[in-house]
Amino acid sequence: MSPKIRRHRHIAFGLLFLVMMLVGISNSMLFVVLPYLTRQLGAGEMYIGLIFAGSSLLYMFFSPFWGWRSDVSGRRPVLLIGILGNGFSLLAMGLVSAWIGSGAATAAIALLLLALSRAIYGLVGSSMQPAAQAYIVDRTDRTERTTALSLLAAGAGLGTVIGPPLAAWLSSGFGVANAIYVLVALSVVFFATVSIGLPERRKPMARRLSGSALLDLIVDPRLRILLVIGALSWMGQGVFLQTLLFFLSDRLQATASEVLPISGTILASGAISVLVLQFGLIPVLKPSPKQLMVAGAALAAFGSGLMIFVSSVWVIGLAFLLAASGFGLLRPGISSAASLRVRDHEQGGAAGLIGATAGAGFLLAPFTGLALYQFIGPFAPFALLSVTLSLALLLAIFQPIDQNSD
Repeated sequence: MSPKIRRHRHIAFGLLFLVMMLVGISNSMLFVVLPYLTRQLGAGEMYIGLIFAGSSLLYMFFSPFWGWRSDVSGRRPVLLIGILGNGFSLLAMGLVSAWIGSGAATAAIALLLLALSRAIYGLVGSSMQPAAQAYIVDRTDRTERTTALSLLAAGAGLGTVIGPPLAAWLSSGFGVANAIYVLVALSVVFFATVSIGLPERRKPMARRLSGSALLDLIVDPRLRILLVIGALSWMGQGVFLQTLLFFLSDRLQATASEVLPISGTILASGAISVLVLQFGLIPVLKPSPKQLMVAGAALAAFGSGLMIFVSSVWVIGLAFLLAASGFGLLRPGISSAASLRVRDHEQGGAAGLIGATAGAGFLLAPFTGLALYQFIGPFAPFALLSVTLSLALLLAIFQPIDQNSD
């Protein structure tokens, strides 16, 4: 590889890392902000999940479409569409937040507008992950793919570290709406940067995946178990993220505003643990995708079980850290396994389908974990996760070993 090509590839990977960091900041910030807004409106716990449900449904359907579209029209155009959609979604959510903060908002209308604002992300922002992943796959060989995809996931992990404390600090000092507007500005900056700086001179492949073949991939033996593991893991992560502030508030018998900094700190600590794994452990040890999935599912299941027995904020933090580490290992394990199993012209479609598991998981979260939380009790969601993530572990154990070599 010539120095010029290597330099261009490093620039591209750096930009994609920043884009995924933006995704991480945007999502993790909302997991702190939205529970706070719903408590301001006097709404029940399940409503926070319903805000994400419509977006998750759209994400589940449109992520595969955008992955397929990136095979047809190129990775960069699809990525830019996603960044633009993310910015518009955040702008709309910021405007609704300002209305809520003014005290003039009615709960039903405000919750509906928050859900519609978030739906923009599911419809359009869902293009960022599959386009970025497919771009990486296009420019790596099998020996370096797992590490490259892990580093891409680490970008989202770094954003997840930044998001919660940024949300707590900006919201308490400048208001929730202004905190969200900061991300709108970042989306504009990233859109301009990617437009100018992301090199894509490779033409879309002449042989590409048809729409019917994309649907066939859903039940393809190469991917179907990975899709199940992905949906279960994202459901678990969704339940953890959407219930954490409520759980802390109820267990510590404090208001949502009082536990907001604690929630942000715990979210950040979990994300830091993921970064250590994705930046340190995976590049050094170079585990196989199966090893990542088995270790990740085991940690996530154990963290879920520990939540049933928590008695202090420190144990809550430990349980969340274990579960977050598990989810952080599962994500690159599933993505790299899928990439290694499909052919070149299927990469965009496969990346989109793996991305769709996030939508499926977050769609299930309010109707499983959050419903159990509201109608049965704080510990019920984590009893369910102990079972579902143990099932994911069992499925991972029986997966083939996808070699990272040609």
